[in-house]
Amino acid sequence: MKKNRLKIVSLLITVLLSWSCQEIIDVDLTQSEKRLVIEGKLLDEASFQRIKISETLNFYDTGNLEPFKDAEVSLLDSKNNLIVNFVYNNEDSSYITSTQVALSMGEEYKLQIEAKGELLEATGVILQNATLDSLYYLSNEELQAIGQPSFGEGYFMFVNGKLNNEGIEYFKLDVTVNDTLQNSRGDFSNSVLSSEFFGKEFVALPVPGSFEPEDSVGLELYTLNEDMYQYYVEFINLLFNDGGVFSPPPVNPTTNIKNLTNPENLPLGFIQFSSVQRRGIVIKER
Repeated sequence: MKKNRLKIVSLLITVLLSWSCQEIIDVDLTQSEKRLVIEGKLLDEASFQRIKISETLNFYDTGNLEPFKDAEVSLLDSKNNLIVNFVYNNEDSSYITSTQVALSMGEEYKLQIEAKGELLEATGVILQNATLDSLYYLSNEELQAIGQPSFGEGYFMFVNGKLNNEGIEYFKLDVTVNDTLQNSRGDFSNSVLSSEFFGKEFVALPVPGSFEPEDSVGLELYTLNEDMYQYYVEFINLLFNDGGVFSPPPVNPTTNIKNLTNPENLPLGFIQFSSVQRRGIVIKER
């Protein structure tokens, strides 16, 4: 009995000593060289195409990313013929094409960026989009009446259609409600799609989310090249990385932008080459 008491007392003393011996350690986070961050969508609809270029911040820096204004940006075809140059726009800190341009279905394009003495390049093909035959919605009561599960209250939206290309296809579906993009972590993870999971023809393909009467809902369906799809998948994994012992170390998603001058010095970000379809509907109570 005495031995057990001595063990308990020794354990308590050890715990108290460990509490009193805490030490504050200042981690020296060295300043790293700034890297370019490039983001953009190049589409098949006639418009002023737009990309953004900025620079990373160090750990202790505050504020937003600083726009990078000294780049030369050009769009070329697959034979390196110049299509259009981009010019810097101070109003929204982006680079926009000097004229309206629409990328053509089935064609390959190159976006070239000269910055900091290096040449960067992203390539992509404008793929044919899916055919969206119909867009409709059902209430949770209507779903239950036909023996289908509902996931809460409100109205739920569905799409019928088919795919038009061979092999696996990749898409991003952006949903806006009353002109507000639904971009929470869960919304984003549900927006990246692969035809592996729904096949060449889809019937009652659910649109993520639930909706209320008088909601104005907009859908934008973008085609994705495979490298862009993989970028989004890696980004989603990063969003859901909880930093626990079973989670892999967080890393930046693999960019689809190459550095032709210095292959080891890759920028961050992506250039998305897409065809796009837009649909809209207003939810009416019934």
